[in-house]
Amino acid sequence: MSTRSEHHTVPLSVLLKRELAIEKIERPEIVHGQASQSKKGEDFTLLKTECERVVGDGVSTYSVFGLFDGHNGSAAAIYAKENLLNNVLAAIPSDLNRDEWIAALPRALVAGFVKTDKDFQAKAQTSGTTVTFMIIEGWVLTVASVGDSRCTLESSEGGIYYLSADHRLESNEEERERIIASGGEVGRLNTGGGAEIGPLRCWPGGLCLSRSIGDMDVGEFIVPVPYVKQVKLSSTGGRVIISSDGVWDALSAETAYDCCRGMPVETAAAQIVKEAVQSKGLRDDTTCIVIDVLPREKPSTALPPPKKQVKGMFKSMFRKRSSESSSHFEREYNEPDVVEELFEEGSAMLSERLDSKYPVCNMFKLFVCAICQIEIQPREGVSIYAGSSNRGKLRAWDGPFLCLGCTEKKEAMEGKRPSGDRHSSGSD
Repeated sequence: MSTRSEHHTVPLSVLLKRELAIEKIERPEIVHGQASQSKKGEDFTLLKTECERVVGDGVSTYSVFGLFDGHNGSAAAIYAKENLLNNVLAAIPSDLNRDEWIAALPRALVAGFVKTDKDFQAKAQTSGTTVTFMIIEGWVLTVASVGDSRCTLESSEGGIYYLSADHRLESNEEERERIIASGGEVGRLNTGGGAEIGPLRCWPGGLCLSRSIGDMDVGEFIVPVPYVKQVKLSSTGGRVIISSDGVWDALSAETAYDCCRGMPVETAAAQIVKEAVQSKGLRDDTTCIVIDVLPREKPSTALPPPKKQVKGMFKSMFRKRSSESSSHFEREYNEPDVVEELFEEGSAMLSERLDSKYPVCNMFKLFVCAICQIEIQPREGVSIYAGSSNRGKLRAWDGPFLCLGCTEKKEAMEGKRPSGDRHSSGSD
């Protein structure tokens, strides 16, 4: 005798509650604190948690943290703080799912940085700023940086990772070569009689940095194209420190993490600033943001002391996403549970950073400028590959496309047209 199987319908409200519970488990808790001691009043921060965006019929959240270290005045730092995030978000199509949105961030960050720089320079103000800008979506951290502020990560396993690049001419040979090839000069301040003092600077202008936002009085080979790194944390989380050069000129990353071990984020940020000022004195604005990325079930007061790591292993611990086949068992038990690198790119060439081979290229509008997002007529757009010397690239009539204004900006950054008369600023 056969029995009829019963079909039980689960109420929609129950399903939604289950989904919300899973979402909470999957997403970390983000807690942050900041501290600062001011010398010039040119450091500014952006701290935004629980930002929302619509995904289908639901809402997804993300957090944004930015540090803007101005020079030659605070105008560029304030402008970037107020406009950069909107410019980045404007470069991302609105109909992407979570994975596509994360994949689109590196390209959108490049577009947002360049647009912010272009718009600020149109105001004819000579100020400039470094930018270290981080977006946290789930366990994925995406960091974009120009200048010499720095973003570091200590995972709960104890490894220290550098998520930004220093664009100081003194320490970055590749950037020195790029500037010289673009028509700039690199040298120390000449005091007369052949004597040279101080760090390497770019001339005209006298800037110690090779990348920034603003600085219209310096040659346009000082570019706003950011270095971008995207990593995924393990579900055990980690601690992030974003600080201006006032901290990093005084403390190593290891010292910064050691001095605030076990402290809540607000106390930790204050302790790092205190240590930096005690070490070198208050020579510059000294600002620190500390962010803990924590599993939901753990208390959010402070990260526990991590396991000790062997010195010298820090840079080799990134695990790149691999297509090599291996069983789930092998991955789970044979590989260390470390930070996974999803993306890294530091080229200053827009044709490489806005490449149409980008994973979500088919989602970007054809007749919209890839930088400033204005609509362009089919015959007005200029391909990012126009004038490219790389034969391996696509044809000059392939997109993405730029409007005429952004094309001029691109050519100036690449040294393909004069960038106008410049006046020395001696900024650093």
